[in-house]
Amino acid sequence: MAGRDYQIDPDLLRAISWQESKWVVNAIGKNPGSGYGAGLMQIDSQHHARLSEFGIKPEHLLTDACLNIYTGAYYLALAFKKWGVSWEAVGAYNAGFRRTDRQAMRRLAYARKIEAIYRAIKANKNAGQSRLVKNERPHE
Repeated sequence: MAGRDYQIDPDLLRAISWQESKWVVNAIGKNPGSGYGAGLMQIDSQHHARLSEFGIKPEHLLTDACLNIYTGAYYLALAFKKWGVSWEAVGAYNAGFRRTDRQAMRRLAYARKIEAIYRAIKANKNAGQSRLVKNERPHE
């Protein structure tokens, strides 16, 4: 539903959540310099103040998988709005929006990981079919 509501391919959200948490609903990951990531989509603790304006508490991100995915889809949609629907925007989900060479390299590295997972998910779904995913973009 998050994919539908934000017009993001659910398989892309699956790929990101696999990379971020290996699909562990209550995963907690340390983020250097910015606290921690929570849940399937590893929502960064730097967003807690903003999310609290919507009644979303940190513990909700660890116990409500649907809410966590919606929150991740929201932040990915913000990246698509800023960067266009692109792998660079996917990279920004993890590496942020700052326009520095270092951040650009981090965005690219993350996007490559997600693209590989995304293509594997698509290939697995399409096993036995002749359709190729070679030219798919993240939003399809």
